[in-house]
Parts: sequence; C-alpha cells; structure tokens
Amino acid sequence: MDGVPGFEQCPIAPGSSFTYRFQADMYGTSWWHSHYSSQYGSGLLGPMVIYGPHVGPDYDEDFGPVLLHDLYHEYYSDVLEGLLMPVPHDVIPASNNNLINGKNDFDCSRTNLTCTPNAPRAMFNFKSGKTYRIRVVNTASAAVEKFTIDNHTFTVIANDFVPIEPYETDHLTLAVGQRNDIIVKATGQPGDAVWMRSYKPPPCWPSRGGDEAKAAIFYEDADQSIQPNSTAGPNAYNQYCGNDPLNQTVPVFPISAPEASVTEVLPLEFRRNATGHLLWYMGNRTFQGDYNDPLLLDVKDGQTDFPTIRNVHDYGDSKSLRFVVENTGNQPHPMHMHGHNMFVLAEGPCASNTTVFGNEEGSSQAENSSVHWPFPPYPVPSKKAKRAEGPWGNCWDGSITRASNPQRRDVHNLLAGHYLVVQWNQDNPGTWPFHCHTAWHLSAGFVWSILERPDDVRREMQIPQTMSQTCNYWQAWSKSHVVDQIDDGI
Repeated sequence: MDGVPGFEQCPIAPGSSFTYRFQADMYGTSWWHSHYSSQYGSGLLGPMVIYGPHVGPDYDEDFGPVLLHDLYHEYYSDVLEGLLMPVPHDVIPASNNNLINGKNDFDCSRTNLTCTPNAPRAMFNFKSGKTYRIRVVNTASAAVEKFTIDNHTFTVIANDFVPIEPYETDHLTLAVGQRNDIIVKATGQPGDAVWMRSYKPPPCWPSRGGDEAKAAIFYEDADQSIQPNSTAGPNAYNQYCGNDPLNQTVPVFPISAPEASVTEVLPLEFRRNATGHLLWYMGNRTFQGDYNDPLLLDVKDGQTDFPTIRNVHDYGDSKSLRFVVENTGNQPHPMHMHGHNMFVLAEGPCASNTTVFGNEEGSSQAENSSVHWPFPPYPVPSKKAKRAEGPWGNCWDGSITRASNPQRRDVHNLLAGHYLVVQWNQDNPGTWPFHCHTAWHLSAGFVWSILERPDDVRREMQIPQTMSQTCNYWQAWSKSHVVDQIDDGI
C-alpha cells in the first residue's frame, strides 16, 4: 500500500478509484501525496496524523498540521518539459511563491498571469499562557523551508515519526518531506498579533521571488482586521540548508545500529545520457519506471531479474544496509527512504571531486558547462579534509555520531559538497525506492530501487487482488489514451 506506480501498483486510472488500507505501525506527523511523476507539485497532497502515546513535554492543545509549500505558476508537467528537454542551456526550475497551508499574498506586478492582489493568508489563534503542539510539514517540490514565529521560541519534540529528546530553538530547517513536531508557549499579551513565517533560502534552491510566506497569529483580544506588524527574528532568514546537528537530535527510545551486512557507496552525478537529456545518476546508474509492470507483483510471481533501467538491487535476506551517498555538486538533496526509518550515522564535507570521482572536474560535466545554478555555488570544502580509502575514494572516515542511539528519521538533507551515511534494517520485505525528494531530481532518474527479502515476499506476503486490479484498469485506459511519460514516472 505504499502507492508508488511501477513499484507496488499501476497508476490509478482516470475514472477509477483505489482505497489504501494499511496497518499503522508508527505514529506521529506525516503527509500523503501523489507519486505519479511530479504531480504532487501542483497540489495533490495533504497532511496525515497518526495518533499514539504522547512522549515529551505536556501541552494544552494540538494545533494540527501546518504545511509549507513552494508554488510554481506552471503546471508540473510544463516545468518538467522545460527541465528535461535536451536544449543547449538547461535551467534549474525556480519557484514563484511560498505558501503556508496553501495561502500567501503575491506581488501581481511580477506576473502577466491573472492575479488578485492582497490574497488571503492563513490565520491562527493563540491564547495567552497556553501551550500548543504544532506539526510542521515541508510538502514543497524543491524548497528548503525556514519556519519561525516572531517573538517566540519553541521546543522540538519529534523528527518525522521519531520522538526526540526536547531541545529549544527559534527556527526550524525542513527539507522536502521532513516533519518537525514542536511545542510553542503563547508568551504574548492578549492583544498581540504576530507573523508566522516560512522562508525559502535562495542558496538551497533558486526562486523567482516570493521567498517568504506569512500567516497571521492573533491572540484572543487582537483586532483581526489589522495585520500584525511584528519583526522577524534573528534566524528567520538563515541561509544554512542543513538539518540540525546529529548530536543535537537524540531519539527518546534508543536503538543501536547493527553492523551493516552490505555497504553501498553512491556518488551522485548530473549528466547527459546518449540522447542529450540531463539525468541524475547514483553510483553510475539512473532510473526509469514502468507503469504497466509493478516490481512487487513480479517479485511475488518469482521474478527477480529486471531491466537495467529499473535500477533494481536485490539485497536478499541481508539484515542491514548502509549507504554512503557522496555529493560534490552544488545542490542539496533531501534523501528519503520508503518503508523504513533510517539511522543517520554521519555527515560531513567531501574533500574534493578527486575524493569521489578521481579527478577535480568530476564525471558530471553538466554542472560544469550547460547547467547554470542561479546563485553562487557552495564553497569547496578544504582539500585537507580527511579521506578514507574505498570505492570512488569514499569521503567518509568511518566515524559514527552516537552509535548506541543514532538519529532516526525517513528524510535527511544531504548538503552540497558533503556526504551522508544512512542505514536501515531489512525488516520490511518489499520493493522500496530510495530517492531524492526534490520533485525535479526524482523525476530525472534520482532513484535506487531496493528489493528486500524477495523470498519472504514470494512465500509469505499476502498481496490483495486490488493491487493487480489497478493494472487491469490502467491497461484498459492506456490502450485508448497516450501516456505522455516524459520523466522516470515517479
């Protein structure tokens, strides 16, 4: 029931429906979204809260989900067409605006589209002295989001589905797909009104303006006909793209990472294929899905051999997988694993392109020539950084942050010029994508397909007939309709 077309099912055909039924074995804050191409970037998404035992400081009221989202004025398929066309000068698709719970104003002088000035913003209510649990979710296509509330600090109590030891801060940094649960004390006076802000730092992903979304928070006696005039805090426009330090984010329930059964070193590249299209490669492999042929259904039938373009890796009954992802380019990548929480073991700077690719230019000529990042690249890390031996040089020196209880979550942001070491236990048989959650990167082949415990899938997994039925409906529809799959499909 993971919902990814080409992995567990065929797409839900126009005119048909599908009901997802699954056992909620974790609890906390999440979101659902379409995985058909980059469709969610045009709004097919929503929050999801799975309630369970409360862990952490008490609070008076659950504020519910607050969704942060970049906005593109073009439909998602138009953005993709511009990105994936084999033209001489490709550009990184820049967003036009930013939203909190689907709302924000926009400067109409900056567009030739039909535009209504003074568009409404989201509004919330505080009562002096109360404490609120706010579930902040980054549902953007590409933007890293900085979340702040003027004149307020908050306590972070969870990352994704994982309760963590509480710590205080005045801002959150959320990459695409990440969630933070926070507790905020309403320390203002009854007549106060303040801005909630979500800001897209341009170094993390380019924008055509509209970098900040604002939502109004009114205390109980505030005049709601007057906008707040509060001032942004010192970190509201922080330019750092990374998550909070690993040593600061300590899971409440400790789990140690076992010795890995398999270690993969995956250098990242953005380069042209034989037809001139720019694609992402992980470990020299790119990906394209097949809507008509879901991997899970094939594995259930005993098939474990797939075309190279599906980028399927059979890890058999290995107990634990460790991936070292190396990024010497100038774009960050929110790395997401389906079906699991990841141990986040280590992160840090790569010494240079030589460390990863064996030469200073790297094998990604795309970043050095035809692709123009609209903002200055990240500084190249010092060449004096310690290098470890291994395939492609291997940036990681083997050290682990808090091996007895490393951070766990299902998305972590891999910074430009850095490496990331993640690990997970193979305790959930199936077919799972490991991918960058930037929608435009994901569409351009940035997927590693994991086949987990295929013998258990074949012998023990009870797959509902409804999964196969999605393919019957899809094939009936696609026989008389052209499926314009211009990207990798997910």
